[in-house]
Amino acid sequence: MVKKSVSIIISAFISSSILNASDIKSEFMQRAYNSVLKLAQKGDPNALFSLGEMYFLGMGVAKDPNKAVEYFEEAAQKGHIKAMFNLGYMFHNGMGVEKDYKKALKWFKDAATKGDPKSMLYLGTMYYNGEGVDVDYGKALYWYTKASESGYPQAHFVLGKMFYSGKGVKQDFSIAADLFEKASLQGHAQAQYYLGKMYLTGEGVPKNMDKAKHWIQYSYMNGYRPAKKVLDTYGWKVIIRKETLPGLEEQG
Repeated sequence: MVKKSVSIIISAFISSSILNASDIKSEFMQRAYNSVLKLAQKGDPNALFSLGEMYFLGMGVAKDPNKAVEYFEEAAQKGHIKAMFNLGYMFHNGMGVEKDYKKALKWFKDAATKGDPKSMLYLGTMYYNGEGVDVDYGKALYWYTKASESGYPQAHFVLGKMFYSGKGVKQDFSIAADLFEKASLQGHAQAQYYLGKMYLTGEGVPKNMDKAKHWIQYSYMNGYRPAKKVLDTYGWKVIIRKETLPGLEEQG
């Protein structure tokens, strides 16, 4: 069974070698492709998924998103959750296939019902924006909440924005602040910015300039450039020691 992503295996192989990295990568990728192909031909879902990754990224083979979709579909039909998510993402964005929100929704839903937080998040967003379905804030709230309960920082953030704006739910700055804090503690730069701004204004939290400064500095250090304007406005120091920060999360 192929239980690690091809990219992780490759990285480990190259980093442990004393030979030329580019030569090693080329040789290893061909060997990896051949090994994974043999397992895939036996129907191994992890191998099918890895082949999909290889074709999608062009690792060991020419990049071919269409071929990637074929292998992801085979893996997904065998219950591979990451393959389901990848299919949803590719149909949602028209990568290797024509954009098809109905199919994206189907694959995201399949993965979401199996507990995948990223799929829950995308599914919630499709209901929130009315992509392939009628706008349904109730379902968006449900899936955002499920993803947030799984501990996914991006889900904390989008759910927090929902309560912050009051779009689809009763506006509640206190709930929004709690969710932004959860995401902030996981290194989410935009959540840190929103939380800092809330401490500046006293929305949902007691006004606290020290905490505002703290979170807006972290937001900028984590790569959210709009935070610089606030730092400049208040004369707060710009700190760029990113190695001191928690891991980054996708922004949006």
